Amino acid sequence: MLKIPIGELSEVMVGLVLKRKEAEIDQGKIYHYRSLTMKSFNSEGWIDQNYLDTFEGSEHLSDRYLCLENDVVIKLTPPYTAVGIDKDLSGCVVPSQFAIVRCNTKIVNPYYLSLYLNSTRVKKLISLGATGITVPMLKTGTLRNIEVPIPTAEKQYKVAEIGKLVVQERHLLYKLISAKEKYYEALTEALTMEEEK
Repeated sequence: MLKIPIGELSEVMVGLVLKRKEAEIDQGKIYHYRSLTMKSFNSEGWIDQNYLDTFEGSEHLSDRYLCLENDVVIKLTPPYTAVGIDKDLSGCVVPSQFAIVRCNTKIVNPYYLSLYLNSTRVKKLISLGATGITVPMLKTGTLRNIEVPIPTAEKQYKVAEIGKLVVQERHLLYKLISAKEKYYEALTEALTMEEEK
């Protein structure tokens, strides 16, 4: 199977250093954006919109700093999670702790690519290429050089759809666990209060 480096399949860009484009308090016109955060990136492969921030910019931002539909955004620090961007998240500011992989969708399906980047084997490869003692950072050069096996468009689509279902299932399980924890906490509190009476 043909393998192509990510750098030949896409444009790879580091996100925005937010301080550089942040609006001043006394500034006249302010541009409002939603912004990805470290907390919004779930290690299981989705973005939790409850943890997006609001970014107030000093100017209209170029698409170079925004995630667009069919981009893949990858966290540059462990666990190096990659997420395919859908239309709901299009237009969010991508901070410098992430890289944007803007895919040539004629060659690679972005959801197939994000699934491939989240595989255990590729994450190990990324870890080996990461630099830094305290927090090992993924370099864009390392990301560009990762070779991706390119099956037919049909096969990529099928793999991507299965990957989306897996992520949806994990997300639902995560929500169920959170709801159960809140229920058990409320139940414990109710029982404790009853005992105190």
